[in-house]
Formats: sequence, C-alpha cells, structure tokens
Amino acid sequence: MSLRALPLQFLNLGGEMMYIIDQRLRAQNIVPDRAAKVRNDIISIMLNRHFVDELFKPQELYSRRALRTVFDKLAHASIMRLNTPSMDKLYDLMVMSVKQQVLLCRQPGDLLLVTLNHLDALRSFATAPTVLSQVESTLDLFRQTFCSMSIGELAEARSALLGFVQDLRIRVSVFLKEKQQTPNGTFILPTGGPVPYGSEMPGIIRVFESRGELAREVRFPCGGQYTAALPHGSLASTGPRGTSLGTNIYATHTDEQSSMINHNVSGNDPGLGYTCQQHTPISQAYSDDNSPVSGRAKDELNLLAQLIGSVSSSKKEFKLNLFYVDDDSIEEDLNPANDVITMREKAGDARTGQNPGEMTLQDETSVCQDQDLWT
Repeated sequence: MSLRALPLQFLNLGGEMMYIIDQRLRAQNIVPDRAAKVRNDIISIMLNRHFVDELFKPQELYSRRALRTVFDKLAHASIMRLNTPSMDKLYDLMVMSVKQQVLLCRQPGDLLLVTLNHLDALRSFATAPTVLSQVESTLDLFRQTFCSMSIGELAEARSALLGFVQDLRIRVSVFLKEKQQTPNGTFILPTGGPVPYGSEMPGIIRVFESRGELAREVRFPCGGQYTAALPHGSLASTGPRGTSLGTNIYATHTDEQSSMINHNVSGNDPGLGYTCQQHTPISQAYSDDNSPVSGRAKDELNLLAQLIGSVSSSKKEFKLNLFYVDDDSIEEDLNPANDVITMREKAGDARTGQNPGEMTLQDETSVCQDQDLWT
C-alpha cells in the first residue's frame, strides 16, 4: 500500500467537487459576490496550510467513511448548504469522475498532470489574495513531494487509488453519452491513440544477436490504431499539462449534465460478473467501512472541524439542492427506465415543469425564485 497516495486522492476529488459546485452556481445565476464567497471559503479550508501539511505526511488512504466525512464538512464550509441526498450524489459523481481519470492515465506519471490540472482550476476559482496564496503554496508542496518520485512509486500510488474505487460502478450520463461507459457502469478503455511518453508504438519485435547487434525485425498486428507519443506535459507551476484528464468536463456539456444512477457491486451473475442494485450512496454501500474513524484520519478531521468553525458566516445561508428527491420517487426508482438522473434547464415555469432528478438552488428567503440549474 502506497503511503503517498492520499494527497492525490484528496486534491483530485476536491477539484471535481469545485467543478460541480461552480457549474451549479453559474447556471443558477447566483450573485457573483455570493458565488465567489462559496468558492473562496471552500478552497480556503480545503487548502489550509496546517491541514495540507498533515495531509502530505506519509499515511494510508482514508477509509470511505472518513473521506466522505471530510468532503461533507468541506461542502458546508461556507454559506451554502446541501441536503443529504444532494451531498451523497455529489460525492458519488466526484468519485466516478476521478476513477475514470485514474483508469485513463497511460502511465503512472500522468497522475501528476491530472492533479496539476485540478490545482490549476482551483487557482482560477480563487479570487481572494489569501486563498490564491494557499493554492500556490499547495502547488509548490505538491511539486516538491511528487515530481521527484520514481515511476515505481507513482505506480504504487495509482494502484492504491484504483483499489479505493474498485467495484464502484455508477453510471453517469455524460460518460454514457460520450460512449466512455457501458450501460453496466464499467468504463471503456481505448485500445488506440497516442502511446505513453517515452514509448514506441507497438507492433514490432526486434531480435538481437549475442553481440548486441540488431538481427531482424518482425512486425505483428497490435490490435489498435496507435499513434506516436505526444510531448510530455509540463510539471512546472504553470504551463500546458498535455492532457485533458482532470479538466472541467461540465464546461463543455451544458445541454445535458450528469448524475449517477445505481451502484453495481460484485455479485454472482455469470454473464455480467455483478448484480445491478437500486442506487445507494457510496457511504452506505459498503458496510465494512462503518467502524469509527480513528488514527491520523481522526486527528485531521478534528483539525478540519476547527478550521471550518473559524470561518465567519456574516451573510445569510442558502440551500443548494443538487438533486430533487421526494418520497413519491422511491417506488419510481425501482423502474429501470428511471435509473438515469439527468438535469437540464427547460423553458417556461421551472416550478411547474420540475421533474425528479433536476437540481434547484434557492435562497431560504426567496423560494419563489427557484429555477432549474442545468442549461
């Protein structure tokens, strides 16, 4: 088990959370000052220097329960409030997005580029000078810690991250639409495209003589349309990262945005290898993770709670309901046709046209101004 994978896990999930929250704030036309306060407050707590220093110390990954608790506290670090179903589904979507990114890394070193893309995004979200300074400090610490690691160490970190998300199969409409995910919830890995940096295209076997001279080459079909490697992405504090993994997918998918449907966990289906089940939040789907949070994770959670408690809330809170859920929808969720929850903005009266699965953002003092989030 890698003892250096936790910062990669936390920073990438945190970046995905900010992508989702930012999209909802923008689509709802929240007052810029209030939206900026939400973004700055969350990033300020997420990248607090004391918390980050503890996070970067060698340690094992958080348990699912502990990590879910961390992001629950982070999401409520500002004037924004999420109901429990919204928070569950927000977290599930974050985890599936990061799972896809880790799976699509062509080599272990790509993990660094993915994380740098998320840190670049956090820097763009930060508008307060103090928060921007925190992002820069975290970026420097990340580069000092990871850019000198060997390929073997990064491979161990990638293996640890994949172990954390193993057996999680939550279908996401964006991935389904782009044919990046199967209806069973598994991701589709490409068998072509650019080879990893520093690698040659497959399809050639070289035979050498005892003196080390090339004797002959044998070509064979490699089973994919491979191309030459792309230039390596920049590991500097700024610069092109050379990959779209870790960038904001919601900025380009505005007509139909995603949520999750149901978890598919290992089972005894001889054809599929697992059994489809009704949607259950990740935090509840694995009962073996319900032991009390202890050790270093408990200490860091206590520190996080203290940091959140120090944030002033001078402005009135507002609710962000990412997914509309009511008691009448419980039976409907058993219908396979209602598996996918999608969100889009519709013309006309949003209150009379609202469907289960759509997300609304409302001020507690102005309920009549609700409207769908997605455009």
